[in-house]
This record gives sequence, C-alpha cells and structure tokens, in this order.
Amino acid sequence: MITIKQYANGRYYDTDNKKYVKKEDLAKLLAKKSKIKIIDSKTEKDITRKTISQLPEPRKTAKKAASQKTVAVKKWVDDNKKWISKNLDTRINKILSAMNLPTKDQIIKLTSSMDALNHKVAELEKRQAQKIKEMGQKHSRQIKEMEKNQEQQVQQIRKDPETANEELSVSEQALES
Repeated sequence: MITIKQYANGRYYDTDNKKYVKKEDLAKLLAKKSKIKIIDSKTEKDITRKTISQLPEPRKTAKKAASQKTVAVKKWVDDNKKWISKNLDTRINKILSAMNLPTKDQIIKLTSSMDALNHKVAELEKRQAQKIKEMGQKHSRQIKEMEKNQEQQVQQIRKDPETANEELSVSEQALES
C-alpha cells in the first residue's frame, strides 16, 4: 500500500517513493488499481475517501482525451483522403492524356452515343422488318391473282381449245418478232 501525506498547502507527498505527486498522479495510481492511503500530515487522520472523491475520474479524462485524439485522427484521415483523391485524379488524367487514352468523361460520352446509335439501329430494323412483311403480303396477293388468272385461262382453254390455240400462235408470233 502506498502512503500519501497531504500538507496544509494542498500538496501531496508519496512517502514510499519520497517525492511530491499531483492530483493527476493520484488519479493514475487509482486507475492502475494501486492501493493507496492518504493521511493528513498534521492530524494523521485517514482522508483517503474525502480526497478520492475530489479527484477527477481518470476514465472520463482518458476517454475525453482519447475522443479528442480520435476526432483529430479522423479529421486528418479525411483531409488526406480528399487531398489524395483530388491529386490522384488530376495525375491520372495527365497520364491518360499523355498516353492518348480516353478519359472517364469521354468513355461515358462514347457509351451514351453508342446507346443512341443502338436505339436508332433497332428502330431501323423494326421499320425494315415491317416493310419486308408488307412486301411479302403484296407479293402473296399478286401470286394469288396470277394463279387465279392462270386457272381462268386453263378453264377457258378446256372450254374452247381452238380459240386458245389461235391465241397461243399469236402470242408466239409476237415473241418471235
């Protein structure tokens, strides 16, 4: 057990280590779970409880100091992150421009242009498919009409083969000339 004497002027003396100590030192001793006894130098009365109750709690002081240090460290880290990010972006852009590579903004612009072109191509393909469909339908109608005409001609030939032969010979003569 460490014996501490308190003098009338308010100073504390560690009789074991033969040196004066401050209130903060007493608080540190208590924080280390050291057993101490504080006595009044005149009356030799034990005033440990009274003195300890007047000491600042070391845990709160330590927490406050640690908290302040933590805040300072966090601010320092954040400031450095911002500085590094700013300078890194600038230097990367300089390097990319020296290498003649596209920047992030240029890539974004190119990507949006490609998206717009892809959209236009899709629209054109859709229109082309519609036109092909319409042309197919038109050709189907024309083929049906031609088949119908051929069928009518075949029926007419069956009814009157002589007239059909005359028409064929006239057609052949027209082709030859």
